[in-house]
Amino acid sequence: MSLMEGVQHLKIPLEDIKLATNNFDDENFIAHGGFGKVYLGQLILSGQHITVAVKRLDRTFGQGNREFFMEIQMLSCYKHKNLISLIGFCYEGGESILVYEHAKHGSLDKYLSDSNLSWTQRLQISLGAACGFNYLHNDVGHQHRVLHRDIKSSNILLNENWEAKISDFGLSKIGPSNVDLTFLVTNACGTVGYVDPEYVRSGILTKESDVYSFGVVLFEILCGRLALIRTYQDERRALSSLAKMYCEDNRLEEIIDPNLMNKVKVASLKQFSMVAYQCLRENRSERPTMGWIVQNLHKALELQDSSKGFIRVGTWGRKSEDPQNNWSFELEKGHNLVKITIDHGDVIYSLMFTSESKGVLHDSDKCGGLAGGETVSEVIFEGDDKIIRINGTTGFQDGFIIISSLSFETNKRTHGPFGRATKNVFSIPWDKGSSLTHTSERVGHDWIGYIPDSERTVSEVLFDWNEEINSINGTIDFSTGYCPGYRVITSISFVTNKKTHGPFGKKRGELFSVSFDCGSFAGFYGLAGAYIDSIGIYLRTL
Repeated sequence: MSLMEGVQHLKIPLEDIKLATNNFDDENFIAHGGFGKVYLGQLILSGQHITVAVKRLDRTFGQGNREFFMEIQMLSCYKHKNLISLIGFCYEGGESILVYEHAKHGSLDKYLSDSNLSWTQRLQISLGAACGFNYLHNDVGHQHRVLHRDIKSSNILLNENWEAKISDFGLSKIGPSNVDLTFLVTNACGTVGYVDPEYVRSGILTKESDVYSFGVVLFEILCGRLALIRTYQDERRALSSLAKMYCEDNRLEEIIDPNLMNKVKVASLKQFSMVAYQCLRENRSERPTMGWIVQNLHKALELQDSSKGFIRVGTWGRKSEDPQNNWSFELEKGHNLVKITIDHGDVIYSLMFTSESKGVLHDSDKCGGLAGGETVSEVIFEGDDKIIRINGTTGFQDGFIIISSLSFETNKRTHGPFGRATKNVFSIPWDKGSSLTHTSERVGHDWIGYIPDSERTVSEVLFDWNEEINSINGTIDFSTGYCPGYRVITSISFVTNKKTHGPFGKKRGELFSVSFDCGSFAGFYGLAGAYIDSIGIYLRTL
């Protein structure tokens, strides 16, 4: 009973709680969970009126004294801006009642498919929740950590400012933190759709079990749906397996909430989905820590909030099989590309980029380079020397398509080729006023399109000397022909400063529109492992 003795100052008389909730009137009812019903209340505390949420234990739902006292222990000991605050409790008259600060907007699960919840808000909620879980895992004390054990969107509450507040600690466990691996052998519990499969299989609980559950929540936030939809009887039923499959097939855009697709910046989406995917790794040792998650979600938020808006053109080379192999170099606002360092031999092994801003040079991380070539070359850009085109070839190495040669064309000269050229040629131009003259498997948000020769109509768009493309508009739908079930570009039109060319194709499905300045080179992206496997470019949007 030492716990109860240490929290006597939090006791609230039952009569005060009944008064605050109009004796648990149905009009005050706001939610229902595994613990029981939750009521809105107006409580007088220290002479002040405060709005509270009153959670009344109903033992018929499986929870009891253990969960009740654990919640009091957790929230009376641990304080963090992203944990819900415990105002007090009542344990009298056969009642077990917890009184919390009121989170005005309720639980996150109610807003997953709400188009009014912006991508920036979703990022901020994700980051706030991650900060709360990182506190539980790493900052509650020198000798222990808290494993939540029931992370799900309904246990993340949102206050009046849409800030995340973690709740429901009734199933939590406390374990040692001063060892390399914190684990507890328990009877697996949690919520179906969120719980770590390895925890279910082994009964061994680790902090990585929380990480897995949080990864599911991140995909809920991205895809605008719950982790488990029982009405589905196919692959869509469980979001965790569906999201992993679509990430690995490079088709994630097909399951992302369509309300978000035109609002999410490419770099932010890639960063966020990479974090979510890593959380769902089957091997626990490959899952990240909550600290790493916080850092990388913060980067996703910065990428979304920055002035950098990109479209992607490409890629050429191997398609994505694993998000961890993605590489990207993006020019910061006010930076100029001054040098590219290429490690090459028969193939391109790695690339590194150097930019300049206000006289200071900034080197990127090396992209690729698990293997090394025979030659390191440098491309130096001076003065008004601006890159306007990449030329190259693709080849095979160890059974994979890779970039075998590259050259970089500026408004003054051509640098390269580096590597060994093959017959599989590609070219990526983006000089000002140019038409999109290359043939690409993927444009914009990587939508895929293909029509067999027998069904193909070839049209040409000719631009006047002073006519420039301002935007590309079109529609995307599922193919009904050669590749049924694949998302394809069904129509496209090109809007210039003089007229609209098109539409070409048959307008059906979802609309898309991409506006850009054709001269706004903004960086590179692609895949890299032992070699540079693929490459594409970013164009800065208006």
